[in-house]
Amino acid sequence: MPRNNSSQDSLPQSVPGKKLSKWLWVVWALILCAFIGNAVRYSGRAPKRHYSDFRVYYATGERFLQKENIYSRPDMSITPFKYSPTFAMLFAPLSRLSKHHAALVFFSVNFLSVVVICYLSKKIIGPDALPFAKRVGLFFLSILFSSRFILLVWDAGQVNLIMLLLTLLSLYLLSRKQEMLSATALGLGVLIKYMPAVFVPYFFIRKKWKWTLYVGLAVLALLLSPGFVVGFEQGIGYLQKWLPYITETSLDKSSWYDYKNQSIFSMGLRFLTQNSPYSHSFLALSHGQAMFVSILFALGLYVLILWPVTGKKYSQAIDYSLLLLCMALFNPNAWMLNFVPFIFVYIFLWQYLFENQFKDKVTLIFIVVSFMMTSWLSETVVSEQLESLAEELSCVTLGTLVLVAALLRLKYSRTLALK
Repeated sequence: MPRNNSSQDSLPQSVPGKKLSKWLWVVWALILCAFIGNAVRYSGRAPKRHYSDFRVYYATGERFLQKENIYSRPDMSITPFKYSPTFAMLFAPLSRLSKHHAALVFFSVNFLSVVVICYLSKKIIGPDALPFAKRVGLFFLSILFSSRFILLVWDAGQVNLIMLLLTLLSLYLLSRKQEMLSATALGLGVLIKYMPAVFVPYFFIRKKWKWTLYVGLAVLALLLSPGFVVGFEQGIGYLQKWLPYITETSLDKSSWYDYKNQSIFSMGLRFLTQNSPYSHSFLALSHGQAMFVSILFALGLYVLILWPVTGKKYSQAIDYSLLLLCMALFNPNAWMLNFVPFIFVYIFLWQYLFENQFKDKVTLIFIVVSFMMTSWLSETVVSEQLESLAEELSCVTLGTLVLVAALLRLKYSRTLALK
């Protein structure tokens, strides 16, 4: 896999040093202002929303330190903890702080994750010849087009941005031939939210067998690591409870049909089943038949993504973008928070368009249509009723598939994105 640390990735020499330094300070000042503004906003909203998902992590961290059952619900006002014991162990140190201070620390980590995600995305995608202003523009547009999902993660105190950061860190380290560190980063991401595992078949097909083995070993070691803190008997007990518990609480019919679930499978169930609670069914299939059709569609899409195509300048970035979208689409519980991988996808697509001087109008149309379907139909733009209708109609799922179509067009076209 080619390294991306090319000298071409430096900022254009045509920009005077002092002027460039001045604009860099302006960019960092804007990032600082954005952090302060959102931290104040979060401090005002979070306690009223009971810290949302963060409250689950915080309470679980306390129970982990006390060696209690982390998969019980002693407080029914707190939603079930569905993550691995490893995640509970890693979060536990924050539970020693007050809830308010811990929430601010976690928000700071989530905010900085966006900055690092942008940095890693650019490194992974590779060098360009864009002037500084256009680079700033592509980052601004990418964050703007992903902002609905970023803000949802920040407000909910969710962990999706950290999971995405670990996934991109793994891809970056792999590009630098640091396979063990890369596998450890991906393994940790899998144990936070298991969807980064979609990358394992991709690299296995491309004969990264040693890396694939390292990922398996990393997952195993990380699964056993809580035993060093709470004792191996308790650690094994957590593992025995974990998988049955998430199956019971996440793969039930109400979760599959929930209109806020924007996975491919939930879209299929809402559109194809005769027992759908919504009035948007096009066929009268049974639950099993609709699920079978949805799985076939997902597998067909996955095969198109895994199929190797060579000779493209951006072939690797296209594949990574598609796999990152699969992390959301293939998630059985694809709530809106799971679509933060849009950040990487938009950074790539805007870079492609800027480099080609927006000559590829079809890709631009795909991007705009996707943005309209995934972000413009939120309650901050339209009414809450229209947002709910859009979710029932799987507009986020369909908008994501529009981006998938744009990327597959770039991947398989004989004339686009060539070296």
